[in-house]
Amino acid sequence: MKKKIIYALSLALLVGPVMASVEKANYNSTDEAVSVDITKKEMEKVKDIKEKFNITEAYEDFNLIKNPLNSDKGSAYLNKKSKNKTIDSYQWSDEKLGNLQVAYTSDGDFYSYSKWSKDQDADKNSEKISKDQAQKIVKDRLAKLIPDFDKKYKLKDFSLQDDGKELNFYYERLIHGIPLASDSLYVNISLTSKEIRDIEINSDFGPATSFLSDKDFTDKAKLSQENAEKIFREKFPLRLSYKISNDGKSVEKVYHSEILDIDAEDGKLVKNNNLGFMPYEMDKAADAAGLTDVEIKKIDGLKDLKKKSQAKKRAYEIAGDGYQVTSISLNSDKDNYYYNINLEKDKNYGNVTLNAKNLNLVSLDLWSDRKVYNNKIKEEDAKKIALGFLEKYGDKTELKLDKISIDSSKMGTSIYIPRYVNNLPVLKEGVNIFVDQDKKISSYERTFTKVDFSKASENTLTQEEANKIFLSSKNFGLKYVITDKGPKLFYGNIKDFDPVIGQDKILRDYNGEIINFKEQITYPDLNKARNKNAILFLKDMEIGLIGRDLSDKITYQDFVKLLNGPNGMNSSYMDNFGLDLEKVKDKNILEKDVVKTLVTKNNLERFTKAKGIFKEDIFKNQKSLGDYESYYIIAKGFGYLDSDIDPNKEMTLEEILYLIYNSMK
Repeated sequence: MKKKIIYALSLALLVGPVMASVEKANYNSTDEAVSVDITKKEMEKVKDIKEKFNITEAYEDFNLIKNPLNSDKGSAYLNKKSKNKTIDSYQWSDEKLGNLQVAYTSDGDFYSYSKWSKDQDADKNSEKISKDQAQKIVKDRLAKLIPDFDKKYKLKDFSLQDDGKELNFYYERLIHGIPLASDSLYVNISLTSKEIRDIEINSDFGPATSFLSDKDFTDKAKLSQENAEKIFREKFPLRLSYKISNDGKSVEKVYHSEILDIDAEDGKLVKNNNLGFMPYEMDKAADAAGLTDVEIKKIDGLKDLKKKSQAKKRAYEIAGDGYQVTSISLNSDKDNYYYNINLEKDKNYGNVTLNAKNLNLVSLDLWSDRKVYNNKIKEEDAKKIALGFLEKYGDKTELKLDKISIDSSKMGTSIYIPRYVNNLPVLKEGVNIFVDQDKKISSYERTFTKVDFSKASENTLTQEEANKIFLSSKNFGLKYVITDKGPKLFYGNIKDFDPVIGQDKILRDYNGEIINFKEQITYPDLNKARNKNAILFLKDMEIGLIGRDLSDKITYQDFVKLLNGPNGMNSSYMDNFGLDLEKVKDKNILEKDVVKTLVTKNNLERFTKAKGIFKEDIFKNQKSLGDYESYYIIAKGFGYLDSDIDPNKEMTLEEILYLIYNSMK
């Protein structure tokens, strides 16, 4: 049982020993409150923290909170290493001053820092320090908190926040100069107050890895980077695939690979087992009893729709003995009707979704509060069970049965059968079947999007060109991974993502976010720019276009990409600004639409509705601006415009970047 032990202290501990009562959170009836002596060591630690972090304010309250690390970390090795360890959080609070927290491991190593005050935004209009100055402040602080900081952490990325008034730094943890894939460090600093607000050590395993030292990492690599890349090209290169858009309206051909880990000792392939199944739920519609006359008439017209009683019988057959149906509702999308059936057995819940026309299984989730997992089923046996279930209850259409992938864990075995169309895989689509340790199917999910694959956008890249783009990103390399038996060296993705490369040759993850976005923004004509520093500032803000010149004319679609940054396209984005992107996306954007969009995006549109307060001689031929007049006046008043206006001018990338820059100052 995870417990949180709170030692209630007061500032009096700095001047003498006291007794503190212990409060146990999440306790059961067998737990008892106890008392402890505040040790001299703890008093010295508080003094040391106050000196290191220059804590001079007289805060009203102080607490020391000790959080035990007793829960399962997902690794037997980490469970053993962190047993009886705690994260000790020293917390100061005051109604006027705000809150301040510093945390250390029970081994005495720094873990985190955060500070908040009510007036911390008061200096946001002050002069800002540069990124280099901020980085030096952060580096100096971290060097005092973490011995040999330069050897243990490497700056990986940074990002500007709050219109460039705050800066975030992201570091990767190094062991013997090699990244520990699960661990990172985050720092936030205000560029106006020069104050560090947050320092956080993060890990996929929680605080447990903070108790590991370099001495715990003894694995040696026998495989070279060159040979690892050769294995990548041979075993799991990027392959041409179909990728359906998030809205399901279009499809494109991309190169994609699910990057596996390669054992740095023997070259064997390893797939990280991280089984996290979530219940699959379709959009719920009303129960048939509550349908409108129009809906009932439509349903009655579908003569091949199965009855509820048939669906209920099918659900019992699929779920097995002991389950009772608690509700049945009829759902629909634009193509089909579905029965959504909720089940219950001994206070454990389940859900079955069936195609209402043929009663083929769409999804299944059966939950149990099992305390112990001990899956010993052989993968081939689990595969046989899953395929038998699919044959009996599912739909094998477009499934590639010779491309099945299998993952095993203590919980059970996951069988994934991919969808193929025209002999190409369809990314993230297919059937997932989970076989539990009792050889029962507890989860089934079929993901198929109806789309016209004949209209898929082409991709003329070769496989080798796509592989080179991915490998040149430096995301594939040597890394330490925490396994059940301890740290081990692998070659694989340093940043956890599956690469996707489209016709534009830009490396993205599956969700469309551009990888290493800032590094890919380069302008051949940058030295000709009127304000080079403004362009570079926006680049640090992840605002820019890849593979373009500043002198290029920009389309409406390009402008959307600028506003969305590394997250890529959002086709509905311009709807908010009164523009139908589908109609104008390939046209060069006009100045008046850039101005209107920026005013609206920055929540200034409300000022355009004011009457009788605007001067009529701010611009030449001002009334000719028509519906855009008030937007131009607002843009002028807030400093967006620093040159003559030309509403119908087709804008260049450089001109648009200056407007965006001015809108952020």
